[in-house]
Amino acid sequence: MAENNMADNQAADVASNEVPAFLHIADRFIALANAQAQENDLPTASAGFLYANARFTAFLVASQCGTAEALETEKAAAIEYFVNQYAQALTSNITDYQKNFAQYFSK
Repeated sequence: MAENNMADNQAADVASNEVPAFLHIADRFIALANAQAQENDLPTASAGFLYANARFTAFLVASQCGTAEALETEKAAAIEYFVNQYAQALTSNITDYQKNFAQYFSK
């Protein structure tokens, strides 16, 4: 599975003052998660969101492999790649909340 350097792509987009398309999509998913959090508790909404992302990502990987055999070959690399991407995104967002805690939770 080809590895994208998301950080470099984000930096290039920010430098050109363009918001990457995936951030617009993320905003729509976050709005949906927030709506679900109104109907359920936060941990349940988060678990549903995480599971849905895992399910969709599994579909993405499988659809790009083309065969069950190719999927078996790519499985470990795909899992490692997406787990690392998630860890980077989670770390970045938790750091953002640390830096802006008072602003985000001023209510």
